[in-house]
Amino acid sequence: MTGQRLLQAIERICEILFSYKYKCASRQSQEYFVRKNGKIGFTNMIGIVLNFLKKSIQTELDGFFERVLSKPVKFSKQAFSEARFKLTVDAFRILYDDTAEFAAEAPEPMTYKGFRVLAEDGTTLQLEDTYNLRAYFGVVGGEHGFAAARASVMADVLNGCATLDAQIDKLSVGENKLAMRHLARLKELNVDKPLLLFDRNYASAEMFELHSGVAFIFRVKRRFNAQIDRLPLGDCVVDIVIKRKMFHLRVLKFKLSTGEIETLVTNLPKDVMSSDDLKELYRLRWGVETTYKSLKSILQIENFTGTSQLIVEQDFFATMFLKNMVAFAKLDSDEIVEQNHNPDNLHPQKTNESQLIGLLKDKLVMALLEPNPLVQANMIRKILNEAATRTIPIRPGRKFPRKRKHNKRFHMSGKPVL
Repeated sequence: MTGQRLLQAIERICEILFSYKYKCASRQSQEYFVRKNGKIGFTNMIGIVLNFLKKSIQTELDGFFERVLSKPVKFSKQAFSEARFKLTVDAFRILYDDTAEFAAEAPEPMTYKGFRVLAEDGTTLQLEDTYNLRAYFGVVGGEHGFAAARASVMADVLNGCATLDAQIDKLSVGENKLAMRHLARLKELNVDKPLLLFDRNYASAEMFELHSGVAFIFRVKRRFNAQIDRLPLGDCVVDIVIKRKMFHLRVLKFKLSTGEIETLVTNLPKDVMSSDDLKELYRLRWGVETTYKSLKSILQIENFTGTSQLIVEQDFFATMFLKNMVAFAKLDSDEIVEQNHNPDNLHPQKTNESQLIGLLKDKLVMALLEPNPLVQANMIRKILNEAATRTIPIRPGRKFPRKRKHNKRFHMSGKPVL
């Protein structure tokens, strides 16, 4: 699949996008989007939402018709908003799910000793602070806080951090509940030899039991279990009682450079993964953290285009779709960067994801709407070749202190490119 991921993903999406079945699943009523010569049309409506829609709505609409469709059309923000409510959440969930299936079906994915390494993590998404969104999704910080939703992703950390599943729900729905949905989706995708990485908030008797048939590594908190706390530093296999249930688990305890004691719990035997392997695997979990950085700082997933549950969920799956398309493009571009390696560079290079996302603005949707396959392939080739010239160095072994959390939504280190 060298250099062909983005193009193949686009070809799959085009088959869906222009199908009558998809149109039926995407409309709130079969009476909507039936005029062949309507001012905007069904596919253009989908295209606008998928065009990294982050500026003011009217600016985005004017730019879409001018740059993407190359024709003047007067289409107001109000008309666009009314049209959005004619679409279902499935209009974007279907497209996202197809990118997840495409990622899962990769014929030669990167693995760690044969395991497909998947990291799961949840987050809160800040919403516009309206009564409706507060009432449906919930509130962070009490009466003087803000409306927020719970989200969770399952990211393939060795393969561009493409996500194989993404969930959004009410704030009252816990991360473990969303992780169970990820597990159900993982079984549907039939991924070969998955290995799941979890942070310390996920460990529980229920999670160990549900994931007994899948390889896993959990980081656990101090005082999670008295038996584990009493274990010395080292790597051992023990029978542990949690919530009156017995689990046969492997526990690795080691000291970090900061002096803290890290504790990992896994069902992987020692003859399959060494202690050093477990440490390295858990470090790979950082990929899901960078996924959220990309989603929040660059793709601006919290920059929602409406104040209703429907629009929030549409925007969520549209952004997750775009994140996976970016992942495919970056994998392709990184291969070009490697092929064009300059021996004079002090460090190996990789594609600058922020610059790549900026390049995909307008151009990705133009490629999706292009009916000629040869023209479409040429457009994608130009995007990837340009992206491969915009690189940043890979500096191994870098460490950064964990910063205190704050409420600033867009940061100096992640200036918008959209």
